[in-house]
Amino acid sequence: MKNIASELKALKDDLNKELLKDKSDNNLILELSHKIAQLDNENVRFSVDAGVINRLGKELVGRHETAVAELVKNAYDADAQVVNLSFSDCDKPGGRLIIEDNGVGMTKDQLIKGFMTISSSDKFHNPFSTRYERTRAGQKGIGRFATQRLGSKLQVITQTFNSDKALKVVIEWDKFEMDSNLLLISNKIEEIPKVKDEGTTLIIDDLRDVWSIPAIKRAFRYISELLQPFPLSKRLEESKDDPGFKVNFFKNDKAIVNEENVFYKNATAEIEGYVDNAGDGFYSLTSKHFELEDELYTIGANSKNEDYKKFTSLKNIHIKAYYFIYNKGLVPKQVETAIRQNAEDFGGIRLYRNGFRVLPYAEKDNDWLGLDKSVRRRIILTPHGNNNFYGFIEVLDQEGELFQELSSREGLLENQAFGELKEFAYKVLTDATIKIGAIRGRKKRSSQKDWDQKKPKQVIDEVADIFEQAANKNKGEEKDPQESKSSHEADEENKGFSSEDYKEFANRLRESAKREEEEKEQLLQEVQLLRILASLGLTIGEFVHEIKHHLRAFDLDIDFLYRKLTQDIYAKRTNRLKTNLNSFSTYTSYFDKAISENVNRELEPVALKDAIRSFYKVIRPDAERTGIKLEEPRFEGYDLFTCPMHNSEWASILFNFYTNSKKAIKRKGVQGKIGVRAGISGNDVFVEFSDNGDGIPEHKQELVFDVFYTTSSPSNSDAAESEITTGTGLGLKIVKDIVSGYSGEVFVTNSDSDFVTTFRIEIPKTEIKLENE
Repeated sequence: MKNIASELKALKDDLNKELLKDKSDNNLILELSHKIAQLDNENVRFSVDAGVINRLGKELVGRHETAVAELVKNAYDADAQVVNLSFSDCDKPGGRLIIEDNGVGMTKDQLIKGFMTISSSDKFHNPFSTRYERTRAGQKGIGRFATQRLGSKLQVITQTFNSDKALKVVIEWDKFEMDSNLLLISNKIEEIPKVKDEGTTLIIDDLRDVWSIPAIKRAFRYISELLQPFPLSKRLEESKDDPGFKVNFFKNDKAIVNEENVFYKNATAEIEGYVDNAGDGFYSLTSKHFELEDELYTIGANSKNEDYKKFTSLKNIHIKAYYFIYNKGLVPKQVETAIRQNAEDFGGIRLYRNGFRVLPYAEKDNDWLGLDKSVRRRIILTPHGNNNFYGFIEVLDQEGELFQELSSREGLLENQAFGELKEFAYKVLTDATIKIGAIRGRKKRSSQKDWDQKKPKQVIDEVADIFEQAANKNKGEEKDPQESKSSHEADEENKGFSSEDYKEFANRLRESAKREEEEKEQLLQEVQLLRILASLGLTIGEFVHEIKHHLRAFDLDIDFLYRKLTQDIYAKRTNRLKTNLNSFSTYTSYFDKAISENVNRELEPVALKDAIRSFYKVIRPDAERTGIKLEEPRFEGYDLFTCPMHNSEWASILFNFYTNSKKAIKRKGVQGKIGVRAGISGNDVFVEFSDNGDGIPEHKQELVFDVFYTTSSPSNSDAAESEITTGTGLGLKIVKDIVSGYSGEVFVTNSDSDFVTTFRIEIPKTEIKLENE
């Protein structure tokens, strides 16, 4: 204790002596004060190791592009209109970077309390800039340490409009060594003559990295993308006095340019969506190619088979995307190659928070929305990879209530809001591409009227007719052999086809067309089989979905019996287990029959009564569980036999109708009711499937049979394949293909008073004659 007391007294004496000097050494005063504080027996204090500067610079700012971006943000916050970044002698380490802006500059007080203060709170207390009221980009107060990441020496020269002189600070970053006290390292500040009216210049010497032309271009592209291209929300619109913000890059006084925005005007479609303050999601679709003008659609947070739900953690979120479909004549040929090559490296959906880009989202190979993953899964078949989009998401979150940046300044924390953001963006983009796919499936452009495509055989026959006409014309012009030259001489002179040559070529064309037609007929049979397999696949998808409910019940009941077998109440649980097993067996036998019937490729007439009753038997437990009343099927007439077809195709048809009805009833939120009626209409048999769901608007009743058209909510990027398959608009398209393949029709018709929607199928009937007739 005596040693500590004597040491403390000696330190205080030295401090007093230094304070009494006319020109004291401030570094010595700080050092003595720090030592005195360390000898305090009653209190302890935090101290800062100078090595923290190394961590804030080289370690927290991972890439040199990010470091440059942090310094550009500071210029933006200082209300600069222009920032020039000039690289020199940087083809090897040791070069120089000068960053010069024409912002408001800093006073000495602002320099000390702001720039020279770690984690300054100035931007927290003053979230908007002083002159143009810009939303400030930096909030953690460590951006200026990016200069340490870039080079070993920094000169700061700054002046304000009202100051008479400029201030100059020199910082030697290598002095901030580990195990030394940060407070004891001084940096020289001095007044110098002003070099301009206002603004700040950063001179970074002894650059740590090589800055080649490609590296500078990457930084320039990143900086160019750093600022949001244009505001989607009124809160980000420029104030009437803000002249804008521009960044220029130079290497050895030569300017580097970037011209990417010219691509946008050649987009196939534009997609714009938002989540409002209430959590409701919407998006619009615009396309000059397909004559779409701001078609508005709703997007919710619900999964495929659930009622509409709001986004609980999102508000005031906007997305803008330019959509490109390549090699289909939808992008001008003169720019298509350039756009596609550029999209391989710079396509995707960027993320901007409060006007500034957040990395690494939409960097090359960064599939943060799961678009490329979805393409690889090949469940959604429309083009929707990252290279099909140039776009961005705007997030307004000035207080950091929804999203938090990682300490590395690259990326956001994976919280609930961020998960919903990815879900919303994925749903908007995939749903929009599916709707465009539906339009393209009908014809190339919506402006094409009475569009009809000739069959190949028709075209070939027309060409053959032309050759045959030429043969007849040539024959009529041929001279009498006695009056003409020799055959050999004539051929040498004419050097062309004779009439016989024309005829022979026309015959060969027709024979080729006939063979092509026969091969096409064989191909159609194969396509029919593939359609059968596809319909069977959808049916099995529904089967798997339904079995999940039973398997869960099996698990619970078996577990209960295992624990409670000795108690009296086990009998009730056992009966329930038996009921569920019976239902499971019914499902299994139904689909086993459907699969086994497809082994035989022969077509046979289908008895509609048997097909519908078998479907009712299987589906009734599911309908009762979901609160839907299945009315007894009504059959009008006898001998309701279809033309020869596969029985499993009716399983697919009825299951598709049923699942659509379930979704429509759930969306409406009513006591469900489904009815089926079958009968004879002239030379056809018909089936009507009715429900009391939310209905189909009259102007969309024909669209529901188009490929990819769906009334279901879009799936998430990680949704199960069965969920995606049963909600992408393929079901009714397959129903239409099945029916039309047998010269039948399917359409939406008027409903009875108890129902809202009715699908009607009319298909040729088969007359079944009894043996004694």
